[in-house]
Amino acid sequence: MAARKIFLRFAQATDIERLVKDGVITGPQPARETWNQRIVKWLAEQRAGRRLVLVAEDQSGLLGMVQLVLKFPAGYEDAEAANGYDIAMMEGLRMRAGAPPEVGGELVGEVQRIAQKKNVKTLTFCLPMNQPRALRQARVWGFEEFRIMAEPNKMLAFFRKSIE
Repeated sequence: MAARKIFLRFAQATDIERLVKDGVITGPQPARETWNQRIVKWLAEQRAGRRLVLVAEDQSGLLGMVQLVLKFPAGYEDAEAANGYDIAMMEGLRMRAGAPPEVGGELVGEVQRIAQKKNVKTLTFCLPMNQPRALRQARVWGFEEFRIMAEPNKMLAFFRKSIE
């Protein structure tokens, strides 16, 4: 059997509906908007140069996505997580159910390569603390916890990694 060919590329407008339809983005709708509306915002931030949205796909459709936030929008600034210069945040790593296990690692590796090309020195990542498997995986990828933050309904762990 031939090896599955997985392509990584920047998301585009034609991916808005596909990310939901192909099962990459699942779960309850965000507050006060649909997933499609949220994805439109991400792509607008990508066009503005504040965020990059990467998708992985093969012949079966979209397999996963990850984002690189270079600078948060006004009102959401967090210089320890993404300052617009040398600190950027990896965000929204999502996989379609049944996606090949290597897709996540490929997306994370590509985000790191792109961040280095943009002179990012520190890559950050945030996860809910009630996801022990994801927390372990972040450590396997070389991220170290540096901050805990309380949200109204969960605790978040912030991780960082030097990528110089």
